[in-house]
Amino acid sequence: MKQPIYLNYAATSNYKFESTIQELSHYLETNNNINTNRGLQNSDELGLIFETRVALADFFHAPDPAHIIFTANATTSLNMILNGLLKSGDHIITTQVEHNAVARPLHLLEMQQNISVTYLHCESDGKLDPTQIESLIRPETKVMVMTHASNVLGTILPIKECFKIAKAYGIITVLDCAQTAGFLPIDMETMSIDVLAFTGHKSLMGLSGIGGFALAQNIEKKIDPWMIGGTGSASLSLEQPSFLPDKFEPGTLNTIGILSLKSALKAINTLGLDKIVTHERAITARFLTGLKDLPITILGSVDPAEMVPVVSITSTMFDPGELAQQLFDRYQIITRCGLHCSPLAHKTAGTLKTGAVRFSFGWHTTIDEIDYTLKALKEILSK
Repeated sequence: MKQPIYLNYAATSNYKFESTIQELSHYLETNNNINTNRGLQNSDELGLIFETRVALADFFHAPDPAHIIFTANATTSLNMILNGLLKSGDHIITTQVEHNAVARPLHLLEMQQNISVTYLHCESDGKLDPTQIESLIRPETKVMVMTHASNVLGTILPIKECFKIAKAYGIITVLDCAQTAGFLPIDMETMSIDVLAFTGHKSLMGLSGIGGFALAQNIEKKIDPWMIGGTGSASLSLEQPSFLPDKFEPGTLNTIGILSLKSALKAINTLGLDKIVTHERAITARFLTGLKDLPITILGSVDPAEMVPVVSITSTMFDPGELAQQLFDRYQIITRCGLHCSPLAHKTAGTLKTGAVRFSFGWHTTIDEIDYTLKALKEILSK
């Protein structure tokens, strides 16, 4: 058994594809880090960034490569989107299981910009009934923003059904797919997604510090630039360019992060999402089965077909922090304990005061690691 056992993929996919490591190493070894919009124009760099836009546009079914905007992560993307869309008096609908990447920007906008927020009711396992949406829509409802899957409960939300209702009322739809991009197929057109925020370091298996958002056709006209600065284009004007992607890409791009995304996407497409889903659901099912006889409570869904590979637990025998510490100290198993930057989800699950221990799996998680972890839990909880 290799040590340590990494089971915190919902935070970051710690292991990268070997092909990605090789490409990044070659990139650094050749000092090939000339930024495309800062003076020297390097055709290889231009090709790298454009090809990554093309790959992501194809992956998410975005209308055009120029509609792929690079940022640092999903949190940056969501701040740019929400601050660019919402004005005083606007109403927004979201859910009771959102990550702080959505909840905190909305709270600040409530306090500073006089927007109002309605939270869609979720059951304690994170499930949501789309039929409640129509009764919550107001004349001033402008945006619906939702996570695709909870990073605490694992539950996949009915995005297609929710967004179809929103679009019928002319509401702009924003999806946070931090937990699903690279695990589930996402089609912006068939799922009625206007704006899709993604991060590269989770199931897309790129580096930390790279992410972005994808825009449906013409939606950019409704979003004001929130961050502005140098773009290497239209430099004579003090106004931010209005064309894509420059409208939303001020500053120096993270080219090595973009390369990591390009390389990882190629590996994911070669494997096929079906193979990734099959593997990760199989190990999640094995883990859930192994938990059945243990003195623990499972948060969220227990059906692998309805969830991402995230399993959070509590135990009356141990504080979550103590249990996570024992797993690491005695068995070198890395998990994540606490509120997971999602107090809304924990409040929904009834664990706001305690938090939970989260086990999350990825493509590189093995059956042996699952069995070793179950054995460790049995030994800890039997004492």
